Amino acid sequence: MFRQILPSCNKKRHNSYILGNNYGVNNYQNISNISMDVSDRIISEEIMKGLKTKVIGNNVLVCGTTTSTMDIAKKLARKDFKNGTVIFAEEQTGGRGRSGHSWFCPRYKGLLFTIMLKYNIEHNHMCLLTGAAAVSITETIRETLQLPVVIKWPNDILIDGKKVGGILVEVEKVSRKQPVFLIGVGLNVNVFEKELPKQTFMLSTSLAIEKGELINRTFLAMALLQGFDRWYSILRDEHFRYITERWKEFCITIGERLTINECAHEYTGKVIDISNNGGLMLKLDNGEIKIFRGEHATIKR
Repeated sequence: MFRQILPSCNKKRHNSYILGNNYGVNNYQNISNISMDVSDRIISEEIMKGLKTKVIGNNVLVCGTTTSTMDIAKKLARKDFKNGTVIFAEEQTGGRGRSGHSWFCPRYKGLLFTIMLKYNIEHNHMCLLTGAAAVSITETIRETLQLPVVIKWPNDILIDGKKVGGILVEVEKVSRKQPVFLIGVGLNVNVFEKELPKQTFMLSTSLAIEKGELINRTFLAMALLQGFDRWYSILRDEHFRYITERWKEFCITIGERLTINECAHEYTGKVIDISNNGGLMLKLDNGEIKIFRGEHATIKR
């Protein structure tokens, strides 16, 4: 099955470039104003042509329709792949998020991709990978599209209370020494209002709806990869507090009163902070402060 999926992908390798200190997502300002076809296609060569990254995007695959880019990544993780490989799909028939929620986006209307990383990180810092991804996406959209994007801890990307995207981080333990982390991203980009799913647990929207015009997906994809490459470097350099401070700045969950499910138990209180390892700090009604990690806890809706 894996051999049947991959040949339909466009693939090309490139040598990574070292980022200068002044390089950032501002190179992709005003991407909504670039002329484009309504059903523009994602082409690996176009993404990689101007991409300047250290790790992310060292190899780019673009597939038409697949169940999920995470499924392809899990198979590829057991083969020889280049660190920082990114797999895009124009359509997913089985896209998914955390807690088993499905993710649907019409063909050619979103950015659906998985980043593959060979990365050793302490188990109690794994949540920071989600945080780094969420911060990079939020920061990139804010700077390139000037949209008021925020984060709902740990992985939902929202605009005005409506979900525009999400992140799913999973790990494939293909060897004892070198785990492979898969960072799945789904973003509604040029989805029209009539195309949004009706029966969902949260209201949804798209970048085009909020911006009021169509977005060039290729340039946005490039900006997102540039942004994540920067934040991944920050994570690898173990600047954990820098990540959590930026995460808090964008996170609307801080200050909320909510209930969290963890290991079949419910805890209710007020969110007071994000810990150094990316956990949500909840002050319970009895005064106790408890920290919840994203991979183990879910917010009760």
